[in-house]
Amino acid sequence: MELKLKKGPQDLEARVLKQGLCCSCGACMGLCPYFLVMKEHVVLMEPCGLLEGRCYDVCPRTVVDMEALNMAVHGRGRDDFALGTSQGVFMSQSADAAVRERGQYGGTVTALLAHGLESGMLDGALMAGSSARYGLLPEPVLAKTVDEVIAAAGSKYTACPTLGILDRSLRECGRLAVVGRPCQVTALRKRIACDPEIGQRIALVVGLFCMWSLDYQKLAAHLADKLELGRAQKIDIPYNRFVVVTEDGPQDLPFEPIRALRKETCDLCFDFTSEFADLSVGSTEWKPDWNTLIVRTGQGRRAVDAARDAGRLSVQPLPHDRIELLRQASRGKKKRALAAIADPGCKVSDYLVLAEAERKELT
Repeated sequence: MELKLKKGPQDLEARVLKQGLCCSCGACMGLCPYFLVMKEHVVLMEPCGLLEGRCYDVCPRTVVDMEALNMAVHGRGRDDFALGTSQGVFMSQSADAAVRERGQYGGTVTALLAHGLESGMLDGALMAGSSARYGLLPEPVLAKTVDEVIAAAGSKYTACPTLGILDRSLRECGRLAVVGRPCQVTALRKRIACDPEIGQRIALVVGLFCMWSLDYQKLAAHLADKLELGRAQKIDIPYNRFVVVTEDGPQDLPFEPIRALRKETCDLCFDFTSEFADLSVGSTEWKPDWNTLIVRTGQGRRAVDAARDAGRLSVQPLPHDRIELLRQASRGKKKRALAAIADPGCKVSDYLVLAEAERKELT
């Protein structure tokens, strides 16, 4: 994979930021003080003067060579064009009912991180936490205790620039876990390709399933006459539903208007299941108190085995029919992304590099 693209922050601003295609992953913010986030939008405050920069190299909307990244992460070429390279697909849940209640679905991510901190396998976990200022608009959090992990539990369906505090977190932690959306996992792996030494200090990469993230300001405007978003304790988007949980209980809202509030850049995203993570976690879309868990690397398997052996995590095989449904969902997203990228109006039609066999299977 070509690591140095010989472009800099002004190129990134023109290609991605000004086109409305930023994923709000935070990768550029962690590298350069001139990139800042204003609510959920990353902006270049002023030119830094560099003609070349890693900010451009690590962005998930510059070149993403799927085959090369797969080789870098998994040590082999892409062998599953639907779900990505894996060692097994399971269903899992925290053994602690309180963690399941606080987390999303089975609380798998919370259980893994909590055990990692308690056992000394981790010094901290980089997560998306709830904002004290903006309610459901998440903010990056470095969790160093189990209580901090639990406080940050639950999915956030608006974008959080979690990687914006990656470098600070690495200065504070020798063994760091990173939890992120597929775009963030891709950015992190691109960053490790540029700076291999930081890969030695990232002990676990947990990727979340993600079809799209919502534009927070559009969401707030849409919900303004329906409920006070600041009162929302949790959002859930089960299949074709949108549920907001407040202190008064869950409230179902029409789904289609919500889907229309997704960020434009999400339509270009090829990855549903965070294929370059050590572990990928999402809903089963079947049992509400269980997660789907894809084990992808040896690091991921060791983390799962340790949490299971300690009695913190329950793991079972995911039934074959549910795996096939997951494959269909993933293929559907990939095909939609390829169609969006092929559209003559796409501003980053060159960003995704696929081997011919993969492209042929999906088109």
